[in-house]
Amino acid sequence: MIEDLEAFFGPGWLHKAVCPANGVAGPTMGPYFASLLGIGAFGTLVGLWARLQYLVDAATPGVGQMRRNLRANPVADEFRHHLALARLAVQAELAGARVTLEPSKPRGGPGDLRAVRAGSDVFLELRTLGPDKKFLEYSQQVDQAQAFLRQLEHRYGVHWDGDLPHEPTDQWREAVGAAARRSAADGATVEVALEDVTLTVRPGPAPAGTVVAGPVWEADQGPRLLRALMAKAVKTESAGAAWLWLEDAGALWPLSAFAQDSLPGKEEALRQVLDSLFDAHPHVLGVVLTSGEQRVGTPGDDIDHVGHRGVAFRRTLPGGLMRESVVVHRRLAVPGQYRLMADMCAGEPAWLDRALDILGVSGGLAALTIRPAAPIQRLSPGTPRPSGLYLPS
Repeated sequence: MIEDLEAFFGPGWLHKAVCPANGVAGPTMGPYFASLLGIGAFGTLVGLWARLQYLVDAATPGVGQMRRNLRANPVADEFRHHLALARLAVQAELAGARVTLEPSKPRGGPGDLRAVRAGSDVFLELRTLGPDKKFLEYSQQVDQAQAFLRQLEHRYGVHWDGDLPHEPTDQWREAVGAAARRSAADGATVEVALEDVTLTVRPGPAPAGTVVAGPVWEADQGPRLLRALMAKAVKTESAGAAWLWLEDAGALWPLSAFAQDSLPGKEEALRQVLDSLFDAHPHVLGVVLTSGEQRVGTPGDDIDHVGHRGVAFRRTLPGGLMRESVVVHRRLAVPGQYRLMADMCAGEPAWLDRALDILGVSGGLAALTIRPAAPIQRLSPGTPRPSGLYLPS
């Protein structure tokens, strides 16, 4: 895997990615560091290798251009977009389609993906949607407030429970600082009631179950989602007919009421939102919305829902990721294209093992992660240990 990935990305790519120039955010490579995060990261790394190497070995048209783009632009958005696109390409090929990456549009300019199965010719445009600016600011404020409380805990030997304010103002910092000093000096419990929230400080270390909670964040992301799809619809007008695939990367899950809906509720809500898109852009044949949420413990059951103009799936993927996918088509049905989109979503849990089998790894991911029956040979004390860490200079 290491040799293939280095051949794909090119020597020095990882250093450029984690030490980007001009202040541009590079890809978040932490999830792929098996030496730090263990078997979960190893599985993620296997998935990264499998999707790229499958496309290389299959000589999928356009994979060379994808490689050139990734080599030239080791930045977060490019990396996330192309890895998602590579996964969709493999899923489409395993569903029986002939795939072209970054196909040319009739009026010029590249698209994202073209998949042809039987008589169905799908032109697909992909977009990922992350948290909006306001949520990122909210997260930063919560992190700053919690860091300030930890400093006070360390300095005065106290602990906190209660709620954080919507904004950690100077007045709030002064109040909680004074409360921490008083609690440490008097050995007493002190409450700070400010900005409609209450925070309590007590002497000594925090017992199990003590929680400091951030303010509740609620936002209607529907208009933002629709704007993102409208922008993609404009870009695909020259394609003649297109599908839009939107991968949620923190915009909807778990920040909106939509995330709490049942699968039938999600399909109905998305269908209603998309009617205006279909009316404004007749060339858009349908939309796929997917989300992924990491689950710990027992995975949820797979669910299939079939609606009047859409279908929805819940699938548990390798590594405990739970994916929900909603496919909605316009009133003018295109059953072949619609079925290909649905098959890609429904069969997603199987793509990795199938790709690994084609790449010569029989038994899939489990064959790479199962404990060996024979004892592991240990290095002798004088043998240099290979480093599993990438350390930028």
